[in-house]
Amino acid sequence: MIGKLKKRIVLIEEDDRLREGLSFMIEHSGNYSMVNAYKFYGDAIRQIHRDCPNLVIMDITISDMHGVEGIRTLKSKYPAEIVVFTDIDSAQVINEVLSLGISGYILKDVPLTDFIRSLECVVNGGAVLSPAVAKTVLEFFHLNPYTPLSSRETDVLRLITRGKTYSEIALELNIAIETSKTHIRNIYKKLNVNSKSEAVRKALNDKLVSVGVD
Repeated sequence: MIGKLKKRIVLIEEDDRLREGLSFMIEHSGNYSMVNAYKFYGDAIRQIHRDCPNLVIMDITISDMHGVEGIRTLKSKYPAEIVVFTDIDSAQVINEVLSLGISGYILKDVPLTDFIRSLECVVNGGAVLSPAVAKTVLEFFHLNPYTPLSSRETDVLRLITRGKTYSEIALELNIAIETSKTHIRNIYKKLNVNSKSEAVRKALNDKLVSVGVD
């Protein structure tokens, strides 16, 4: 009897040790064929038609391309399922990435053996989320949909509620300190407040940011 055809997997992971370790575990799980493992999006995109994967596992912090752009490009080139495997747990990023129609978003704090097992759900037509990611998604949908703030201003306000300084906000969001100050001035103006404490009170009362999630 002919055996079940193994699902073909492509991995995109910049960390050499993790890429090699995950590739080894996938190949030796017995259920999948590890077709290729790439360090950069560009290499994977160029080879996607040759690799013909059923599933692409990818981080979203690869240095050669923004993660959202990487997902969009891959999906436009080839109709594979995509599972994000990353350290990024920002609510804004999670919801932006999920809106692209991926099949899973799993944080790297999960044991690799559990991650491999979760792939079975995806290849059978399901979707997987880490528990912390599922919580973040639920929190996101409880936010006020009529916020006057932009997505970046919401990011800044969320960090303000966590007691971050101008410099800490700039560092976390990878922006200049003056840019963070500009965002905060705009937030004050839009919320009609004059201080961080007033902004935090307004943010929580009006459900402008998630509480307890990043």
